[in-house]
Amino acid sequence: MPLPRFEKLDEPRRRTILTAAALEFGDRGFENASYNRIIERAGISKGAMYYYFADKDDLFRTVLEAATVQWLTHVGFPFEADDAASYWAACEAMYGRSLRFMLNDPENGALCLAIIHARARGEGHPALTALNEQMQGFTTQLVEQGQRLGAVREDLPADLIVEAALALMDAGDRWLARRWDEITPEAVDATASMMLGLFKRLGEP
Repeated sequence: MPLPRFEKLDEPRRRTILTAAALEFGDRGFENASYNRIIERAGISKGAMYYYFADKDDLFRTVLEAATVQWLTHVGFPFEADDAASYWAACEAMYGRSLRFMLNDPENGALCLAIIHARARGEGHPALTALNEQMQGFTTQLVEQGQRLGAVREDLPADLIVEAALALMDAGDRWLARRWDEITPEAVDATASMMLGLFKRLGEP
């Protein structure tokens, strides 16, 4: 975790450093990322960076945690739903909030894209492993809630549906990451509807 001095920085400065790191990790992965390039991108001295983080590993863990916390805060879960229709509508709205969050806040969007790229490369860093476990728990809650409401099929084991949904989520993330520059605010609703359509075809009874 970052050294206490980093937490005392003003918010814009913290975000500048984390965004510089996210861009580098997103482009090159943890192993090939250059600490010196991150320092250069952030516009600080090497001494200052070591004043805030013990090493590259420490910075990587901080980037992933910051991205995850920001995403969960803005996307929101669990949600209220009374039946299958309201469940799928809430899922679509949640997906739309995720896209808008990344579009409206490019710095935090860069952090999220860094995670997508890292997961797509199958990097085995412990922080990514922990994140994957968190996403599995998140998806398990979604599936279980959907089954209680009759929105998600029960003719297959729940853990199989979770694994299939995670694989579909990864595929969607990779597709979006490659086309991110083409996603506009006007395209959010259509994109969310398209992606939710894939999940519904997988999960509906």
